[in-house]
Amino acid sequence: MRIRHTLPVLATAAALALGAAAAGAAQAAPVARPEAAVQAVQAVPSVPAFAGHTYVLTLDNGAVLRNSYSADGTTLTWKALEGPMAGHSGQERLSVRAVGEGLYFVNWVEASGMTVSHVMDLRSRTVSVYWTYATPDGGRTGELHTATLQRVAS
Repeated sequence: MRIRHTLPVLATAAALALGAAAAGAAQAAPVARPEAAVQAVQAVPSVPAFAGHTYVLTLDNGAVLRNSYSADGTTLTWKALEGPMAGHSGQERLSVRAVGEGLYFVNWVEASGMTVSHVMDLRSRTVSVYWTYATPDGGRTGELHTATLQRVAS
């Protein structure tokens, strides 16, 4: 799954337009061109800052995961250390997008069909986690969690 560059551009353009509207008609502030936002997104290094590092994620539901990222940031090797999935592990191909300084949207689909999305904030060492999985009745459900992020190895 790939996220298009248009999302940050539209969000930036909308925020700038709202700011200009709030300034009042008499003193309308100039609105930055969306091309500037595209250039800022494209200027983000292609290798994410978490690449080549190992982290322990402690989730609000008691799960503890050890996530090791490849040197280029495209692959995750994980192991559930505690919680409902303790002992399970896997290796996943990642889709990654930098969305701010030290802030990354990371997504993958596991062989089981489970989808996992993270918003990793390396500055605050937190992760917002959303995953979906199949239910016994043939449907799907999703869960939203928060986690702390501790770097344990480089």
